[in-house]
Amino acid sequence: MAFTDHSDIFGSIHEEGINRIVRHIMQQRPSLFNYATRAFHENPELFCARIEAAPLVKEKGNPLFTEQEPLPILGAPIPLGLNFCLQLTDAEIDFHPTSSFELPEQLGGKLAEQRFALRAKACVGIDCPSEDLIDQLIPIMERLVVSKKLGVYEQLKESEDSEKASASLSAGTQDRAARLMASNYELQSRSAMLSSYAMFNQPTSIAPTAGISVDRGNTITLPTRKLICFCLELYVVGHFEWGTVIDPKQQWLKPRLDGIEIVDLQPTPMENAIECYAATVMRLGLLPRLILPMEVMVLNVTEVLKKQGLIIGKQITLSPSVVPTDVPNNPAIEDDMVKAFIKLAVTP
Repeated sequence: MAFTDHSDIFGSIHEEGINRIVRHIMQQRPSLFNYATRAFHENPELFCARIEAAPLVKEKGNPLFTEQEPLPILGAPIPLGLNFCLQLTDAEIDFHPTSSFELPEQLGGKLAEQRFALRAKACVGIDCPSEDLIDQLIPIMERLVVSKKLGVYEQLKESEDSEKASASLSAGTQDRAARLMASNYELQSRSAMLSSYAMFNQPTSIAPTAGISVDRGNTITLPTRKLICFCLELYVVGHFEWGTVIDPKQQWLKPRLDGIEIVDLQPTPMENAIECYAATVMRLGLLPRLILPMEVMVLNVTEVLKKQGLIIGKQITLSPSVVPTDVPNNPAIEDDMVKAFIKLAVTP
């Protein structure tokens, strides 16, 4: 059967065309796919995977990654953080039949008819401070904890003594006193931060790749020699279908999720929980935003001809062929392509 036996116009796009566009965007806009802390500006060798950027990106001074706040060390007496990076290193699509990549066994190994698959690989790198550094920092943390506790005790004692004295102050005087105390506290906090920063720089037995730094948010980032990196591969299988949303006469093109798999994530219950959460996010959060009304696919040829200075006196429009009256699938996912079947209508 010819492509136009039950339609007037046929259009298609091959999976390799989409994958080539994706690779091009990743090279032209690497900051959309790479995220890391400030230390990576001076130490790009810390990345888990080398960033493949187009020469023009560097020539124009465009960023290779999007800068992120350090990973916080919870419970520390002052804001401490670790360097980290998150990279989407690979992404591609495969239309039935299976050709670009094999599916994991959990998803059947091969694509079923009228199905497409997505594969994405992401790498994460997190700094792990050396034991020598930890041993040198523990006494500093202990001193800071004790100093803060003593400071709180002294503030409580002073506040009890000042409550009686401040009771006789006017409202305006109290307001000015509160502002002064707040200003003094801010200066003392900044002084404590700088003192802590100086203490962190005292150890001389370390030769880190990325040294200690104070982030924009006053977070002290620990020095980094090398990140601990791991990579995960995500596979998604889905299909398209037509359906209504509000108006029963209006058809929408809807992507549907059939399966999701994160490869070699252990233990199994953790993998199942993460996959279930990811599938829920896709079904309820991402995919509903990707539905398209049929009107989006309609082309008004008359308007196109008018722009070219051609007036034919009739209205020519293009609309999708009806499923399943005209064609069994529209769009159809087959032969490594997604295909669209269009009908042409001429009206006075």
